Amino acid sequence: MTSNEHMTSTDLVAFYAPRLDAMDTPALLLDGDGGVLYANKPARLLRGADGDAERTTETKGARPKLSAPGCPAPAHGWLHDEVPPVPQGGTPVRESRTRITLPDGAGIRQISWTCVAVPVPGTGGEGGTEKGERAHPDGWKGARHGESARQTGNGGAIRHAGMWEMCGPSETDETDETDETGETDGANGAGGPGGAGGADAADDRSSESGTGSVIRPPYPARTIHLAWGRLRTTEGGQEMGFTILPNGVIQAVSPALCAICGYTRDELVGRSAREFYFTSTARKRIVSQLIKRAEVENGEVTLRRKDGSPLALWYTAESIRDAAGRMVAYSGYFQERPFAFSSKLASDFSRVVDALPGLAWVCGRDLRIVAVNDAYLAAYGRTRDEVMGRTEYDFLPPELARYPVEAALKVFEEKRELEHPAVPHLLDPSVWYRVIRRPIFDDNRQEVIGLLGIAQDISAKVVQENAFIEQLHTHQGDVVVVTDDQGRILRRSRQTLTPAIFGRQEPYDAYTLDMGPVLDLLHESDLPAVRQALLRAMREHREQHFECRIRNLSGSYSTVHARLVYNDTIYGEPRVYVVARDVSGEMGLRQAPMVLERLKEAAGARTDRELASFLNVSAASISNARKNGRIPPDWLIDAGLRTGRSIDWLVRGVV
Repeated sequence: MTSNEHMTSTDLVAFYAPRLDAMDTPALLLDGDGGVLYANKPARLLRGADGDAERTTETKGARPKLSAPGCPAPAHGWLHDEVPPVPQGGTPVRESRTRITLPDGAGIRQISWTCVAVPVPGTGGEGGTEKGERAHPDGWKGARHGESARQTGNGGAIRHAGMWEMCGPSETDETDETDETGETDGANGAGGPGGAGGADAADDRSSESGTGSVIRPPYPARTIHLAWGRLRTTEGGQEMGFTILPNGVIQAVSPALCAICGYTRDELVGRSAREFYFTSTARKRIVSQLIKRAEVENGEVTLRRKDGSPLALWYTAESIRDAAGRMVAYSGYFQERPFAFSSKLASDFSRVVDALPGLAWVCGRDLRIVAVNDAYLAAYGRTRDEVMGRTEYDFLPPELARYPVEAALKVFEEKRELEHPAVPHLLDPSVWYRVIRRPIFDDNRQEVIGLLGIAQDISAKVVQENAFIEQLHTHQGDVVVVTDDQGRILRRSRQTLTPAIFGRQEPYDAYTLDMGPVLDLLHESDLPAVRQALLRAMREHREQHFECRIRNLSGSYSTVHARLVYNDTIYGEPRVYVVARDVSGEMGLRQAPMVLERLKEAAGARTDRELASFLNVSAASISNARKNGRIPPDWLIDAGLRTGRSIDWLVRGVV
């Protein structure tokens, strides 16, 4: 290279390429205008380019121009809006974020960039020097011997960014033996992608040129930029990636994620993500975390495979926003990892489950069973080898296995004990259990690492209770709901109200000890009356009657007549049996005009005056009752006793 030549783009790429390729994160070499001169191997893989692509070879002096938005950049397929903006206004370092579309179809992701300006001087040997000064290997004029770039103007900022060692070499005179590629024996020294060895070698060359004076190049310094980014991804974007729109619709998924879940891409893209979480609460939890924290690392989630089986995965995700701060998408990836506590759970609880009565088992957060007793194996007709290290989906019918899996996930998510007071055996509905699932915490009592399950056979008591429930049915449409002394629903009869209020009963239909179902069903205005009736039934042990409104499946309310019956003899603990009948259709028949007409029919009266004479009241009383919409109870009782008609028929029009 002659003394009157600039370093070409080829020289710069040749010098920086091995240093950038030594980095394990995406890195770019940009020209002064922000055009891509070189992309390292992680950056090429990220754009789907060949990892061994040849370096850019341009003619000397050529400078690639920045491509227009949406068009390919000069190197390795990078687009204009994916390349980080370069520092402006003399600022040596610029932090930024850009979005990139992953090559495997997993959608968009964000890259956090650090971009550093690096001055590259021209070459020349005709400029004068001042005594006592020398050319600094970083290309900065005025650095005396022994001074670092930190002590010389903008060079200090670049060194502070940890990248000043990557600055290009300077030729001192025409007699230098430096290769035209700009590489020296010390090019790969320690201290960063550029190393410190290149600078030391340049120092030696400067000393050999023998002057110790400043060289004033005839050409102005040229600026390039080094950018390196941090991307939340694995294997250069080739992972189980996903992108979900703010409305919950899946925008993109990678083939790896489709394969592990058993779906094709067309079966996932365009559908709601909530369909593929194993529980409805999982999606709400993840979205809430992303809104609050912008990103989540190493979160846990259980997805539902196409065959219905659970898939426990770790996920890393971030919320992607536009320049105005509006949510654009949720993007990230899943990972499979071995569960670290399986052996600990097995060693700690193998003897415990053997000592427990009834069915007992332990499973980890990955839902795999690590300990069972003989009663559990006998109940499901399986050998130990068929159960250990597997989930319920591996040895139960899929339509039944989802119930215990959902219960386990609820324990993990809520970190509390879960009790089902009465549930049928999954394979034999004639057998009933009281099931308790208790969370197992880590040594710090912070995270749930598994659960201990205990199932007690209560079949004999359920048979006795079923007989008692049948006695409580007085009408064909009656529904019996069993509650504890706090009003929490324990179980209910198989009959449902019409129109449907409780909905169709599932094979594993049982309520946990939770007030949620009760509060969701009852109209808030009726809660005080319901509570008062329950307290009286518990205190007086006498039947209580009341009416209330209950939400039905259409979202509206149905009026229900309820009869509360107290019983503590079956389980040895107080229970209240609520006999409910839908009376919504009778409400019109209860209006005062209809009741008065039935009173006339019972009394054989044709006019209000004749009815008044029968009841021994004034004709004005009949008119006032119709106007006020209220019939005095003693009229109903008197008419019932004298005519033999049912009070129910007089009040409600039903026999």
